[in-house]
Amino acid sequence: MKFITHVTHNKNTRLAVQELSKALQKENLSSVICYYTQEHRPEDLQKEFSLSLPGVSLIGCSTCKGVMTDKGVHFGTVIGVLAICDNASNAYGSGLVHVTEDNNVEEATAQALEIALTKSDRKGELPGFIVLHSTPGTEERIIDAIDKTFHTQVPIIGGSAADNHIDGHWSIFTESDSTGSGLALQVFYPSQNVSAGLSAGYSPTEFKGKVTKCDNRELLEIDHQLAQDVYLEWISDHAGVDVPKHFVFELVTEFPLGRTVGEIYTNPYYKLSHPISISSNGGLLLFTDIAIGQEVTLMSGDRQKLIGRAGRILKETKRRIRSDNQIVGAICIICAGPMLYLKEDIHEVYKEISNELNGRPFICPFTYGEQGRFIDGENAHGNLMVSSALFHSTL
Repeated sequence: MKFITHVTHNKNTRLAVQELSKALQKENLSSVICYYTQEHRPEDLQKEFSLSLPGVSLIGCSTCKGVMTDKGVHFGTVIGVLAICDNASNAYGSGLVHVTEDNNVEEATAQALEIALTKSDRKGELPGFIVLHSTPGTEERIIDAIDKTFHTQVPIIGGSAADNHIDGHWSIFTESDSTGSGLALQVFYPSQNVSAGLSAGYSPTEFKGKVTKCDNRELLEIDHQLAQDVYLEWISDHAGVDVPKHFVFELVTEFPLGRTVGEIYTNPYYKLSHPISISSNGGLLLFTDIAIGQEVTLMSGDRQKLIGRAGRILKETKRRIRSDNQIVGAICIICAGPMLYLKEDIHEVYKEISNELNGRPFICPFTYGEQGRFIDGENAHGNLMVSSALFHSTL
C-alpha cells in the first residue's frame, strides 16, 4: 500500500486535473480522494477525472479556502488529491446520492452504500473503513443509517462539504456523479490496518445548562431562557468578552457548546456544536442536531491548544502502532472554524502533524462538520473537531 499526494493551483479545471493525473502512480491505483475550493465546479471535476483516471474509485469534497498536505498548507484556488495504490485483491468503491428535503436520508444512505459495495465487488462483506462526505444538514442521520446497515460501527472518517463564506457553494462528487446537496462515501477493503480517532481538544468551563426547547439544529432555550442570551452571558462571564449579537464567526469558534459522549479514566470527553448565528427567535443556529434534555457546556479553546491538538490526536492514535516505521499515510479532517481563527498559525498545525507522521503523506481539508470514531468505538458527527485515520502495516 502506497500513498501519494499532489496539489495544483491551476484555475483551469481541465488542465488542473491533467496535471494531477500525470503526477500519480498508475500501477495499482485504487482510490483518489480529492479536496477542492469552490472555484472549481464539481461537475467539471467529475468529468475530467473520469476521463483522466478511468476505472479508479474517486470521492471529492469542497473545502474552505484551502487544503493541507504533507507538502504544506495551500490557500487560494486549489485542488489537492491523495492517491492510494493498493494491490488488485483489495477493493475500493464509491457511491453518491442526491438528497433534497423530500428524500428519505436513510434510504439515500442505503442506496449510496449499495452503489459503493457493488463497485467494490464486495457485497455481503463488512468494509474495513469508510470515507464519508456530505453537504451540511443530515450528518447524524447518515451515520446512524450506516451503523444500522452493517449492524456494527465500521470505522469512518469524514467532513461536511464547505465553501469560503458559508453561502451554500459547497459540493461533492465521485467518478460517476456530482451534487450540491447529497452524500458521497467510499468503502475501503484495504491491505493495511486503519486506526481512526475523533477528538474535540477544547476544555469545559463551569457554565452548563439543559436544552429545554429546540427545533432540529436550532437551539431555542437553555434552562427555559433564550439560548442567545444564555450563551452570550456565559462567554461574557467566562472570558470578559462581549460578543455582538450579529456574531463574529471566528470569535465564537473559541467558545463552542459541548455535550459529553463518554469518559476516559473518569474524565469526560465531548462532541462540539458550533453556533453559526442567532436566529430570529432568539435561538442559536448550529451545524449539528440538538435534542431536548441534553446538557450543554460552554467550552473554551485557547490558541495554543488549537495549534497542538491535531498532533496530540495523532500521537494518541499512534499508541496502537508498535513502530513509526509501520505508518503508510493518513487522512486528517480539521474544521474550517479553527483554521480561520488561527490564521497564519495554521502553518504551525501543519508542522505538528508532519512531525507526528515523520513526513509520511497525508491530506487534510477544512470542513463545516467532522465525522469520525471516538475512543469508545462510537461513530459521531461534531463541529470544531479533529478527525484522523492512520494507515499502518502489520509488520
